[in-house]
Amino acid sequence: MNADPSKFEGCLLGLAIGDALGMPFEGWRPAWIVSKLGHKVDDFYPCKDRGLRPGQWTDDTKMALQLARSIIRRGGRVDPADIANAYLEWFDSGDLRGIGGATAESILRLKNGASWKESGKAGEYAAGNGTAMRAAPIGLLNCNNLDKLKDDSSADAVITHNNNEAVAGSRAVNFFVARGVCQHGLKEATPALIDDCVKFIGACKVADQLKLAKKLLVEEVAASAALHTLGTGGYVVETVASAVFCFLKTPGDFGTTVISAVMGGYDTDTTAAVAGAISGAWNGTWGIPRKWIERVEDSAEFRSVAGKLFKYIQS
Repeated sequence: MNADPSKFEGCLLGLAIGDALGMPFEGWRPAWIVSKLGHKVDDFYPCKDRGLRPGQWTDDTKMALQLARSIIRRGGRVDPADIANAYLEWFDSGDLRGIGGATAESILRLKNGASWKESGKAGEYAAGNGTAMRAAPIGLLNCNNLDKLKDDSSADAVITHNNNEAVAGSRAVNFFVARGVCQHGLKEATPALIDDCVKFIGACKVADQLKLAKKLLVEEVAASAALHTLGTGGYVVETVASAVFCFLKTPGDFGTTVISAVMGGYDTDTTAAVAGAISGAWNGTWGIPRKWIERVEDSAEFRSVAGKLFKYIQS
């Protein structure tokens, strides 16, 4: 199917908007968010502890932008050595905005001379969501080539997280992104789509949690209860399943999708960034509230980057 350029914009803007909505509440329990606001999150808020203004985003979007810029710089190619350098440039800028532990360790190894093949944190504790949060540009680039999408997702992920679940998380996010930008409408945005994703990524814990998300969707469980069951911490297995649940629960309503992700608490910015990227890829810019598009940090740059990525679609 032919990709829609406005959905490329929607994906990147959706990622940034979800990140910015969740940014002030990272680490908060759901009840704390309600207690603080007296209602659900409905707009951008500042985070004084980080020195971030309403509409600014975190390391999630920073890394996604660096990944997209590398792809564009390399003429539409995923070059892991260049991507590693892009992440290193960001690290050296000092504008880290909440960089994760595994990512920081890996980039420090790059600084000390390790290659991208050697830099990524390995082992049980490397299954964080730092790959899934940034992966969407690869799903856009490879929306017409899922085999290439699978390989490129892995090449990016292992730079910081050399872990099978982290790789599977990136592949799953990019699967939903790729399917979204090539669809005309939301006909396929049903719980059954999870079966296709599970088949695509293969047997793993990410797949098992996605199956649980499908069960909760079919049973019409409320988002708050479902996210409590699925988890909303920094574990990639939790993040991907919860983000996908939020999208498929309200596939045509970007606002409800990202707000539900934030209201799940804990790793609010990342869950909402992933949910926003997926929802934006399916709904396009016209499906995202205009007030958020106009006020999210660097909105014009996301449009520019999206347009450049669209020119490099792999077939």
